[in-house]
Amino acid sequence: MILPDSSLIVAYSNESDENHEKALQIVNDVDKGKYGTPVITDYIFDEVVTVMLVRTKSLRKVSELGETLLKSTLLIRIDESLFNLAWSIFREQRKAIFGFTDCTSIAACKANGISNIATFDEDFKKLEGYTILGPSSTLI
Repeated sequence: MILPDSSLIVAYSNESDENHEKALQIVNDVDKGKYGTPVITDYIFDEVVTVMLVRTKSLRKVSELGETLLKSTLLIRIDESLFNLAWSIFREQRKAIFGFTDCTSIAACKANGISNIATFDEDFKKLEGYTILGPSSTLI
C-alpha cells in the first residue's frame, strides 16, 4: 500500500504546480500497481478538496477530483483510535515538524502497515521505516 499525501495529489491535479511532472511520474507508477493499493485518509481528502477549491475556484473541477479520489483510492476514516494515536504522535514530537493532519497520516500508516508515502513534504523524510517518494527521493 501507498499513502499519497495531499501535496502529491495537489501537484498532480495542478498543471502549474512546480512538482506536477514528478507527481505525474509517481501517479503513473502507482496506477501500474508498483506500490500496491493507494490509500488516503478523510483528512487528506478534506485538505485536497479545500486547497484545490481555493486555488481553482471551480466547484465542478474539485467535485470531479473528489469523485476520482473516492473511486481510485481506499479511504481510511480517522476514527477515535486513530485520532488518539495521531494526537499522541503530535504531542510527542521533539520539534514541531508535523501538523496534526500529517500526524493522522502517520497514524494511519502505522495502524495499517503502510510503509510507502508519496509526498513533496520534505519533513516526511525524517520518519524512520518508511519509503518516501517525492522530489529528492529515488523512485524504487
